[in-house]
Amino acid sequence: MNSSLQDERRVVVIGTGPAGATAALFLARAGVEVTLLEAGSEHSALGLTLRIAGLTVVNVRRPLHQRTDDVNKTGDPNAELWEDIALGGLTNHWSCAVPRFSPDDFQDARRAGEAYTWPVGYDDLAPWYDQVESLLHVSGATAGVPQLPASRVRRVWKLAGDWSPVAQEAGAFGRSVLPLPYSYGSDSTLTLSGTPFNAFVRLVKPARRTGRISVRFDARAEQLEWSPEDRRVSHVIYRNTRTGGDERLGCRAVVVAAGAVNSARLLLESRSNEFPEGLGNTEGVLGRYLHDHPQAKLTVDLGSPMSIHPPTYISRPSLDRAEPLYAAAGVQWTGTAIRAKSFLRGSPGRLPWIGFNVVGTMAPSRENGVMLDTKRCATNGSAPVSVHIRRPPESEAMLTRTRDEILDLLERAGVGPRIRAWKVEEPGNAIHFAGTCRMHASPRFGMLDAWSRMHAVPNVMVADSSAFTTGPEKNPVLTAMALSARGSDKLARDLHAGHI
Repeated sequence: MNSSLQDERRVVVIGTGPAGATAALFLARAGVEVTLLEAGSEHSALGLTLRIAGLTVVNVRRPLHQRTDDVNKTGDPNAELWEDIALGGLTNHWSCAVPRFSPDDFQDARRAGEAYTWPVGYDDLAPWYDQVESLLHVSGATAGVPQLPASRVRRVWKLAGDWSPVAQEAGAFGRSVLPLPYSYGSDSTLTLSGTPFNAFVRLVKPARRTGRISVRFDARAEQLEWSPEDRRVSHVIYRNTRTGGDERLGCRAVVVAAGAVNSARLLLESRSNEFPEGLGNTEGVLGRYLHDHPQAKLTVDLGSPMSIHPPTYISRPSLDRAEPLYAAAGVQWTGTAIRAKSFLRGSPGRLPWIGFNVVGTMAPSRENGVMLDTKRCATNGSAPVSVHIRRPPESEAMLTRTRDEILDLLERAGVGPRIRAWKVEEPGNAIHFAGTCRMHASPRFGMLDAWSRMHAVPNVMVADSSAFTTGPEKNPVLTAMALSARGSDKLARDLHAGHI
C-alpha cells in the first residue's frame, strides 16, 4: 500500500457531487488545503447542454444505471438504486430544481417527536441558502409562501396568467401555487456537462485555480483510519481503480459526501477496536433511518390549453391539514420535449394537458437502512451492502389524497381536468435517498451534530443528504449544499483555531 504523509494538514473531501463540491469550494475559500477523491475518471462527466432563449435545444449526457451487483435488497424487492460514478455525481442527471426547506418543514419534524427533531432550523440555514444560491444562478419567484421561502434569484419568474385562478383557489386546500425555482443559469448558455449545473464543472473547476484544491480521479474511498493515539481519523485509504492498488492519504479532517448509500457503507467499513460496528457508531444509528421521496406521476387532460412554463409548484398543505411528516406537493413537468410539443400544436408554451410529479414524504424509521452484507464476498474492493426500504401505507394514501386535491383544485379553477394517467413509482425512483448518518442533538438518534460533524469523531463531517434528520417533499440538493457550506465554514474556523 502506498502511503502519502507529506501533507497531513489537508482536508480530504470524498465525492464531487453537489455537497462535496460545495465543501471543497468553501474550505478552499477559507484558506484550507483540500484533496478531493473522486471515484469517476477525469473525463467521466462529458456531456453538452445548450440553452437558447430559455429553451434547452441540445442535451447529451451519460446514461444512469441501476446498481445491482453489490446490493442486496431486503425490503421492497422493486426498490430502485440509480447511480452514476462520474464527476459531479447525480448533478449529471438532476432536474435542477432548488427549493429551500421552509420553517414549516422544521416545525413539522419537531411536532413528530424527539427522534425527528433537527438540531438546526430555517434561520440557521437562511444565510447559507443565500450564499449557495448565488453560485447556482437561480430562476424563480421573488416572493415566498409559508411552504416555500423565496430564493435569491438571478432571473425572475412570474406565475403564468392562466394559473392565477388556480392560485386563488389553492388557499381552500391550505396550499399555495407559485413557480418552482430552478438552477438553469442564463437563458442562453453552453455547458460542457449533461445538465445546466454540474457541481464539478461549475464549482470545483474554477476553485482549482486557487491552488488549494487537488483532485485524485479513479479514487474509490475504502476506509477512514482511526488513530487511537491522536483520537481522530488520521488517514483515508482508497483504491486506485486504474492500477488496482490501495493508497493511504494523511489528513487533518475528512468530509464524506458519497451519497446516502455509499457514505453509510464507507463509515460501516471503517471499523476499529474502538468502533467495531463502524466509525463513530456508538449508538447503533449508522445506516439507519434511510428514507426517500414517495413519488407518483399524474397526467391530466384539460378543457383548454394552459401554460407549461415557468414550471408551477402546488405546495404541500399547511401543517394543520396534514399528519406530521406526511404531506405531498405537485411539481409541474417542464422541459424541452414538452415545450416542443406545444410549438408543434401551434400553441407555443401551452398544452391541453399537464403533468405533475406528486412528491411526498415518509417518516424515517430505524427499520429502513443500509448495512454491510456479511453473507457475500466483497466486489471491486468494496463490501456489498444490504438496502432495506419499505414505505409505510401512509405514504401511498398521502399521494392519492394529494392527487385528488390537485384535481379538485383544478376543477374549482374552471380547468375541467380529466385523469389520463396515474402511476405510483417504486422506492428510490426519485433518486433522493437520505438520512443514513442523520444529524441530531442526541447521539441516540443521530451520528452528527448541528455542524454535520460526528459526535464521536469530531474531525469527520458528513456533508450530503445522509445528514438529513427528515426529508421534506422538496428536492434535497440545495439544502445539502447549504448544510455543507455551513459545516465547512465551521470546520475551517476550527482548523485555523487549532481545535482539530
